[in-house]
Amino acid sequence: MFLLNSYTQPQDWEYGDIAENIADGYGFSRISEFSNKLEATSSHAPFYPFFLSVFYRAGQQPIIIIIIIFIQVLLSSVTALIFYRISLILFDKTAGLFALFAVSFYPPLVYYSVKLTPTVFVVFFIGLTIFLLLKMKRTEYKMALITGSIMGISILTNPVTFAFLPAVLIWFLWKKQIDLKTLVLVVLSTIIILIPWTIRNYSVHHRIVPVTTQFGKNFWIGNNVNATGTDYYRVVKTEPHNMVLMTNTMPRAIKGLLGRLTEIERSDYFVEQAKKFIKHDPGKFACLLLKKAYYFWWFTPPEINGSSDALKYRNIYIVFYLPLLILGSIGIIMAVKRRFIKHALIPAILIIIIASTYIFTHVGLARYRAPIEALLIVFASGPLALLKEKISKGSLSQKKHID
Repeated sequence: MFLLNSYTQPQDWEYGDIAENIADGYGFSRISEFSNKLEATSSHAPFYPFFLSVFYRAGQQPIIIIIIIFIQVLLSSVTALIFYRISLILFDKTAGLFALFAVSFYPPLVYYSVKLTPTVFVVFFIGLTIFLLLKMKRTEYKMALITGSIMGISILTNPVTFAFLPAVLIWFLWKKQIDLKTLVLVVLSTIIILIPWTIRNYSVHHRIVPVTTQFGKNFWIGNNVNATGTDYYRVVKTEPHNMVLMTNTMPRAIKGLLGRLTEIERSDYFVEQAKKFIKHDPGKFACLLLKKAYYFWWFTPPEINGSSDALKYRNIYIVFYLPLLILGSIGIIMAVKRRFIKHALIPAILIIIIASTYIFTHVGLARYRAPIEALLIVFASGPLALLKEKISKGSLSQKKHID
């Protein structure tokens, strides 16, 4: 925190805008980029803006930001312990210790713990939900209610964690780890947590919106004639870093039209435009999917990456991410081939669904991949533990031979 000076005038993005309005008594609202008016919004998941607003009521001076970041750092520390326990269940104690060390010191996870984004909370709630699911007994109904509630909170932190629902269903059908009543209680308690926010959204938009209205816009950003696979469009190809947000490529007349629509109507418009693009040019859509898959699992080109920190720390990031990607992939294969598949199924399915969601819409921000990287650390701990075991056996065998 002090090394990066992240407590001085931090960038809090749209989360901070909404949090400020909550703290000032305007409710969950922000100024629309299209109407330039303050509007009640469902553009972002509610957990993190409400978290920030609790502290923003006292102002945004450095001491307040330090308190917020310190809470995130503590949560990140607890997250390391949770991933230790997950690796312990999937593999063994040695793997758990590798995971504990890696989650504690993996630079991107350390970096996001001192930035005002919900990333730390997303990783924490994903890890906690997985751990509770893996510890749950077939008929442990109280644990089912707790697990479902945590899953609901994770969805209210980032709706991409809706991926838990199909993951748990597949896990149940395949391995019968829990009974039907336990599964129903998990799903029911998840829905109960979502209901108050869904009711609020219905009162604003007059339509059922479980968490956010952002899918339509994100879907269009990743699927339109100017789409690059990221949030950004490069304006002048001969000049580096000459880029604008994708929404700024829209004609002025269209932006004016969107300014007269409600937020839910804008979402519908973006969905329809993206569908028209896909129908009109399926070849380009397919190419974009491949490009976005590459960007998600690797890195976006510097000329269409709007994050200065992502460019500044890119080489350091690669040094740590490349071995993680390789070892994590080996670990998934190892878990599938060996007895660990019963426990590895949920994190493996989560990786597939979360990655597919971003690839289908748009990618570009490295923090989108942070939960995936945390899960890869769990799988990477398996082959590392196996390697350590073989080295230890080799050393012991050599010692016996010498003796």
